[in-house]
Amino acid sequence: MIRRLVLFVRGSYPLPLSAVFAAAWAVGVTGLYAAVDPRAHDWRPGWGTVVAAVTVVVDLLLLRAADDLRDLPYDRRYNPGRPLARGAVLPWDLLALAVAGAAGLLLLNAGNRPAQLLLAAQLAYTAALVGAELRYGWPPGDAVVLSVLLSSPLQIVLNLYLYAVFLRDTGLGAGRHAVPVLVVVMLAATHHELARKLVRVPGEGERTYVHVFGVRATTTLAVGFAVASAAVALAALRPWTAGPGAWGWLVVVPAAVAARAAWSFTRGGAPRWPLRATAGYLPTAFTCYLLIGLGATS
Repeated sequence: MIRRLVLFVRGSYPLPLSAVFAAAWAVGVTGLYAAVDPRAHDWRPGWGTVVAAVTVVVDLLLLRAADDLRDLPYDRRYNPGRPLARGAVLPWDLLALAVAGAAGLLLLNAGNRPAQLLLAAQLAYTAALVGAELRYGWPPGDAVVLSVLLSSPLQIVLNLYLYAVFLRDTGLGAGRHAVPVLVVVMLAATHHELARKLVRVPGEGERTYVHVFGVRATTTLAVGFAVASAAVALAALRPWTAGPGAWGWLVVVPAAVAARAAWSFTRGGAPRWPLRATAGYLPTAFTCYLLIGLGATS
């Protein structure tokens, strides 16, 4: 089983890149929480942030396994080279990974009860989604909008988990400052979701929002979500005021990445959204959030 799981990680969750992405997510979103909360003086990533980064790495691995289980019939037809689809790893292997990984995450976060409860809720919801897909075939695979709506709570709860870690590290109580951060990150994630599936001419069986909205509207929505994410962040950070908050202007950088990609896609006639922009948008956003957090609390 271990050998098969290694093949799964190599094929579906390349560990070096995935670990860097997950760690950037953890420290970046935590930094944004610190930047928007005026009570967070002299915030710096601490041990709790390290635990959160490890948690996000493992959590995203479990979500990848869940997605591969849900997409197995589709992948067998359209992506037969994926580890699960070609039989390099068995469904029972991924179920064992899920059980062991969930237990490990809950144990790792045993010292932070709110964070542990949020993780437990997210893992239970993930299990419910996988069960509905495997047993009832719901939602249908081509219902891409419904699928992303049903999956959105997974990201929301994960970002709430990071807020619970932030509160524990800083000794603060929960407040309204978390709301704009959740909105900023979810708008950014929605841009990424639209952009990574944006193609000019969908291939056979390809799951893309172009089938629902068309190429032009999907492009407009993708850019709109990136711009909206930056706008909400600017409203929360108010970088035009004097002081360290000026670091908040960095939120326009990921929006510029999205705008440049849209120009290339629409004017250059590329068959799909530029790969570099797809891969680089969220890591750029998370890095900017971290820098804003460090600068605003210095």
